[in-house]
Amino acid sequence: MRKVFLLLCFLIAIPFVSCKEEAFDYGYVNFSINPESTEYFNLNSGNRGWEYFEGGMRGVVVFRLNYGEYICYERSCTATDCHGRLEVDQITNALLVCPKCDSKFINYDGSPTNGSVAKRNLYSYCTYFDGIDLLVYNCN
Repeated sequence: MRKVFLLLCFLIAIPFVSCKEEAFDYGYVNFSINPESTEYFNLNSGNRGWEYFEGGMRGVVVFRLNYGEYICYERSCTATDCHGRLEVDQITNALLVCPKCDSKFINYDGSPTNGSVAKRNLYSYCTYFDGIDLLVYNCN
């Protein structure tokens, strides 16, 4: 009887102590811009253009990967319990840096660099470029 009771307690406790991944910090995003507009100077400068926009949890950043390809990320750091707001590295324009925990992320795929506190990729938003307008929106 005692073994059955211990087994039952063990089975009940498993869901409470099991590991689960922390959810991404992201919010609602749905906007369109003309990326060729002079209003978005940073986005149009060179092959590694970028621009900050409102939306999401802590803002979003859009990178121009080449003429017709764009990628957009949430500016929330993915390090556990960090919640820092990412900034583009002004020297390379290819990294996002968290000033709070010093994690660094590569702009091409959102992955953390070696030595970063963060272990998860950045949350990315979907982009669609029709040749004139760029639409940025939640993927799910």
